[in-house]
Amino acid sequence: MKKQTDKHRKKMIYKIDDIMFLNFRNITISRSSKKLDDKMLELFKILIEIKHAYQLKLSSTMKIHSKFASNLLQLNSKNSLNEQRNESSDSIVIDDEDE
Repeated sequence: MKKQTDKHRKKMIYKIDDIMFLNFRNITISRSSKKLDDKMLELFKILIEIKHAYQLKLSSTMKIHSKFASNLLQLNSKNSLNEQRNESSDSIVIDDEDE
């Protein structure tokens, strides 16, 4: 049964001290419309890795458990795209004219 389940899963490996977004799919919030709200909560830091879950450093006002499965976490885009830079190109030349 585990073999069948693992076919659909992809192993997400994050490091301690990574900054992550948290998906609030299973968290109840006090906003009026969940549909129109952001899908990911603010940025949190990973403290500990526990098998397939991670413990995050939550703010003191959040009264929820601090351990979350890896499928509820998303890496901050600033961390994952450090090597990618958009090169500013010169003006585009089409038919011997600058655009």
